[in-house]
Amino acid sequence: MRILEYIGLDTARVRTAYDKVREAIARDDFRAAQVKKLVNLSQGKFYRAKLDDADRLLFSLVRQGDEVCALMLEVIANHDYDKSRFLRGAGIDEAKIPEIDIAEAVREALPMRYLHPERSTLHLLDKPISFDDAQEAIYREPSPLIVVGSAGSGKTALTLEKLKHAEGEVLYVTHSAYLAKNARDLYYANGFEHGGQEAVFLSYREFLESIRVPQGREATWRDFSGWFSRMRQSYRDIEGHQAFEEIRGVIAARANGILSPEDYRALGVRQSIFAQERRDRLYELFEK
Repeated sequence: MRILEYIGLDTARVRTAYDKVREAIARDDFRAAQVKKLVNLSQGKFYRAKLDDADRLLFSLVRQGDEVCALMLEVIANHDYDKSRFLRGAGIDEAKIPEIDIAEAVREALPMRYLHPERSTLHLLDKPISFDDAQEAIYREPSPLIVVGSAGSGKTALTLEKLKHAEGEVLYVTHSAYLAKNARDLYYANGFEHGGQEAVFLSYREFLESIRVPQGREATWRDFSGWFSRMRQSYRDIEGHQAFEEIRGVIAARANGILSPEDYRALGVRQSIFAQERRDRLYELFEK
């Protein structure tokens, strides 16, 4: 089994024990690693391996295609499961943790859209993320930096991961209040904390209004939602928030004008929220 490691994993204190457990899991010897499944958790599938009498290794399983990998997440010191960032205070009774069913664990592995064929370090927002070579190069590039990419190219994930290295007061500005809230939720997912940072997430309008109040008013989600509620009977297959962001962030977002139906239909899978076969339907809604 291929071993992956969360970029925030710290094994310095238990390095020798960690290496032994890592090697055992890599050869699918879960018995030697004394792996057990943590149950009754609402936030995901987690497993623990025994490092020594007091310390445990928390990990999960991920899948990309037919390949299942172990993602090492966190060292839990002194049986203190309630202090785990990932378990979020869940009460774990060490004596009642069941043995792992390997076949079941493999079936329940979390699917990933992409996994770098060689790089073993993963990032984490609301789910594990593997950067491709271009994204990794940008991630390592020092700021200030301008990142340009189409919808779905990973700009948000990449920006949020770079943001984690910033100290002090940090401002994240995006197009809408919905996207600002979504970015904030992603940033702090899985219990992430940065004690040396104060991050603020604002929409572009909120940012402008912190400087001056612009004339006029941009159509908000509430405006769109009120209109869309009257169209819903004919467009039950389209989710309102997705349509709102697709229209503002893709169809009407180009500097040189609105995308034509042909250009919109030709976008790649990472440039649009909607699958290609659903785009004519969304564009029809936009034209109304």
